[in-house]
Amino acid sequence: MRSNIKQLRKQRNISQKILGEQIGLSQQAISRMERDRSKIQVDVLITLADYFRVSTDYVLGYSAGDTLENQEEITEAPQETVNEDVASIMDNWERMDQTKRQELWQILAELKRYL
Repeated sequence: MRSNIKQLRKQRNISQKILGEQIGLSQQAISRMERDRSKIQVDVLITLADYFRVSTDYVLGYSAGDTLENQEEITEAPQETVNEDVASIMDNWERMDQTKRQELWQILAELKRYL
């Protein structure tokens, strides 16, 4: 199964170099992932899914049309019931630059070891 990275990138009309710069990878790394020449690391997968606002399964090519917007339409609870703390965290996440997001993921990965 082929990943959808190239398709997602083309939809945004951005080059491999620009995508790489925005998520902290080289153009060569993006090229290898698009051609399925290298495995996508979990942290990179999450970053790509977040960047393109799709599920990780969609990035990997395991689901079709699985955008976050589509997922929001089928959630059971209406948006108004979302806890204010969670909404605040999501808002802060949206405003955070890619470097800070990667740092936060690393911190969360470290904390997960203690659960």
